[in-house]
Amino acid sequence: MMMKTANTLRAAAIMLCILSSHDRCGCFAAPPMTRQSAREIIDNKGADPISGIWRIGGDGATIAILPQQGSITRFDIFLLDSPDMSVIPGKMTGSAVTTGQLCTYDATLSDVTAGKSKRFRCIMTIGNDGHLTIKPYKQGKRISLRRWLPHLFRITVSDYDTRPSGVDGAVKIYPPTTPSEPVLL
Repeated sequence: MMMKTANTLRAAAIMLCILSSHDRCGCFAAPPMTRQSAREIIDNKGADPISGIWRIGGDGATIAILPQQGSITRFDIFLLDSPDMSVIPGKMTGSAVTTGQLCTYDATLSDVTAGKSKRFRCIMTIGNDGHLTIKPYKQGKRISLRRWLPHLFRITVSDYDTRPSGVDGAVKIYPPTTPSEPVLL
């Protein structure tokens, strides 16, 4: 019994030492990103067209795309606000890197719904009108099991999608750009 208590006290002392180290080794998560701190970072470093606060069209979520520390080609993507209450605001949800084409970025995003995290890749493109278009893509290997079935049972099942491409995207909120909607004078 005495040994168990000593081990518990030793473990508590170690935890206190770790917690009081003030993150010297970078082991602790950064505080969540807020809209105000995102604006400050954009005002100080945001020279790239993708740097800013964006509102995603479909569900109304708000994201911040900020340059990574010490890099001009890599960006962090933070979720600032979401209608989904299960997602923690201010959490980093992805990253992006510039590509060989102007205003085109290769991004990796994570979708956290119902406690499950799923990562997907997409290409983000800034159009002439200033809108951010998001086009998901898949990369990997496929195995066709149809070759193992007899010829008679080779029934093809295919998916089709009539939704137009290029409609998933976002509108820049900050810093303001040219208006995307008519302005009444």
